[in-house]
Amino acid sequence: MDQAIDDAVLPAMDHFSVPGCAVAWIEHGRIGEPRCYGLADRVTCAPVTAETRFSLQSISKSIAAWAVMRLVEQGRLDLDVPISGYLKRWSLPPSDTFDLDLVTARRLLTHHAGVTVAGFRGVELHLSSFTLLDAMQGRLPAPTPEQERHYAYWKLPRDDDLVAVTHPPGEGWRYSNSGFGILEIAIEDITGESYADFVTEAIFRPLNMNGAGFGRELDGTYARPHGRDGEPASDYRWLSGAAAGVYATISDLAKFASASMASPAGAAPGRHVVSPLSLKAMYTSHGAADRSSGLAYEAGLGHVLLQTEAGLNVHHSGGSIGWRSIFSIFPELGSGICMLMNGEAANDLWVPIVRQWREDEVAANASTKTPT
Repeated sequence: MDQAIDDAVLPAMDHFSVPGCAVAWIEHGRIGEPRCYGLADRVTCAPVTAETRFSLQSISKSIAAWAVMRLVEQGRLDLDVPISGYLKRWSLPPSDTFDLDLVTARRLLTHHAGVTVAGFRGVELHLSSFTLLDAMQGRLPAPTPEQERHYAYWKLPRDDDLVAVTHPPGEGWRYSNSGFGILEIAIEDITGESYADFVTEAIFRPLNMNGAGFGRELDGTYARPHGRDGEPASDYRWLSGAAAGVYATISDLAKFASASMASPAGAAPGRHVVSPLSLKAMYTSHGAADRSSGLAYEAGLGHVLLQTEAGLNVHHSGGSIGWRSIFSIFPELGSGICMLMNGEAANDLWVPIVRQWREDEVAANASTKTPT
């Protein structure tokens, strides 16, 4: 396995100018020794190690789903009541077109709430005064030239507008970072804690994700993002931790991914952080998700689902300027792959590797599993 992943990763890193990559495999619920490649920073020539923290970007949304389900289990949040009832510091702008009572936590978690598609570009690290509420109200600094180039390359919408309901809630997938900003405000207003503090105590500590956190702490070892040409890029502070704000090591990500499986020692899926019933809810289809790859992905709560002949495949990816990440698991099989990268072009690295891994898992297990 080690030689196979070396043979797949190293040439692709070179070809696509990806400076660094960290990979972890999960087999029978057990995390293997991480494989670390290349440089965390091309300026300092620091290598990627098991202690290097990368930005998880939108994998943060899967972690946010666990945070929401913690409150559901405590009876402090209902997935199917209007989210507005939980919001104290901010409210959705009034609408003469759409029923705002149809915007619920469940629909926000599945990107079916009709909320503004654009959402929350990062702000430069030295701009410490900007908050999540600034992003919700469109009070953001002008984008940097680097961000403008990023928007143009990916044909992304600008995100300077107010967060609002722009499409019928419950009628289709519209990927929304700002929807997770709404969930973050709700969690803070319910708990009276910062989102970062709540997630750290409720999820990171119980799962021993000791390198995971929000923002770049002074005592950590962090990778640097790099552009499509492999040159250093700017890092940005993400104003919504729930949408894109988590930094973590490859081991942290693997611990989170494997927590959805029974452990080799017999610990239940969810690891007593969330219940197996909550995992089932997160892994239940709530309608179509992105179909751009040609596969019939479905929307779970904070996760993307794919039905296969070997059982349910669950994943989430993440990416922005200079960062790419992916975890993909078969919870019932106890298998998974996690990858963290610090290069803009790294989708071309991880997509074929994860696709081949998934096909191999299906081929090896299709005779004993049926679609769920």
